[in-house]
Amino acid sequence: MVKNWILAMDLDGTVWDHLNISGVNPPYIRIDDIRIKNNDNVIITLYKSALDFMKWARSNGAIITSLSWNRTDYVNEALLKFGIMELFDYNSTDYTPDKDKRLLKLIEDLKISGINITPDRIVYVDDRDIHMESIRKNIGDIIFINIWKDIKDYEGAKKIIENRILKVG
Repeated sequence: MVKNWILAMDLDGTVWDHLNISGVNPPYIRIDDIRIKNNDNVIITLYKSALDFMKWARSNGAIITSLSWNRTDYVNEALLKFGIMELFDYNSTDYTPDKDKRLLKLIEDLKISGINITPDRIVYVDDRDIHMESIRKNIGDIIFINIWKDIKDYEGAKKIIENRILKVG
């Protein structure tokens, strides 16, 4: 399958329930398939529906990147402990709010490797919309899914992608 669209996933409050993993000091210990904790017994739980959604997106041609404003080292350890690092083709996590610049760099890197992605082929999932003004200004009119607010679950997100990217139905 040709990978011809980007799925950019925020992490805090989107892939897992914690709203600021940068405030949860490692090391992390895996409790079970969907939970890790640190030495202070702060528990972070994955949203299984988010994992299923990302697997579905990959099987439907998505290039998946994290797009998170977090400490990269903390995120990488969490992704490894959860065993989900391989779900991401790219890691665009950095401890800056500049999600637009990181997404633009990914688009440029893909273009260099022969994959040209236009803004209408980019889906960004986040539980907050605070980055959208700069993303639209610097990248264009991407598909933004404000999970839990505009869309109540990942099944709703799939329907948006089916209509806007996959042209199903």
